[in-house]
Amino acid sequence: MVSKFMKKSLKIAGIVVLAVVVVGLIVWAYMNQSGSNSMMGNSGNNLADIPEAMLEDQTAEAAQATQELINDLIESEQEMQTVQTSVAGEGVMGEDGEIIPSTEVKEIKMVVVSPGTSGINVETGKVVTATGVAVVNDVRPGSQEAPQSSFPIDVNELPKSAVKLSVTSTSFTPAEFTVNRGQAVNLAVTNANTTTFSEVFRFDDPSLKAVVLGLAKGETRSITFNAPSQAGEYTFYSDMFNHRDQGAVGKMIVK
Repeated sequence: MVSKFMKKSLKIAGIVVLAVVVVGLIVWAYMNQSGSNSMMGNSGNNLADIPEAMLEDQTAEAAQATQELINDLIESEQEMQTVQTSVAGEGVMGEDGEIIPSTEVKEIKMVVVSPGTSGINVETGKVVTATGVAVVNDVRPGSQEAPQSSFPIDVNELPKSAVKLSVTSTSFTPAEFTVNRGQAVNLAVTNANTTTFSEVFRFDDPSLKAVVLGLAKGETRSITFNAPSQAGEYTFYSDMFNHRDQGAVGKMIVK
């Protein structure tokens, strides 16, 4: 009887050990998959595939979103442009031992979402001017340093990762959207009025005063810019007549 009991106990113990091993493998597989997913954005961009320079300046989530936009443009066979810009060099030492500033010429590769818009540096994820210098969001709209508005475009030709809004004299649809800090954002706005009203898209916050779109009836235009580095809610509105008071207002959520 003891022998049979021991055999039965050993059999049960073996089953328990096997069950523990199986459960452990399942947990390991789940954790591994979760870890893999955490390294990927919605677009499936692995952090290892994102340039280091972009990750130095943007959060992982922002870099993934920026890379998704770049990938969308490359997949749509958007031509990559190369520009040359002058950057500060290491400097040279003069005869008196002082360091003399120097400049170096650097090639920058960028992609442009729509004709007329500022390009995106594919290495850093920074939105840049035609000469490769990072744009500034708080300067006079339309100036050389500001993000540039596109020509009128077909909304169906925009990349799938673009943020698309429509505006009337009384509303924005959708009334809000979310982006990541520092992310390269391509924002397209369509004037959906059935009347002859024009619309002017702009932000309240002075840090985004250069991000402006003027729209005639039926027009769609886009603009590319880097989202603020400060998380929060940024109100946008139509700056035509009393359209803001009538409801043409919304918010960009930066996380």
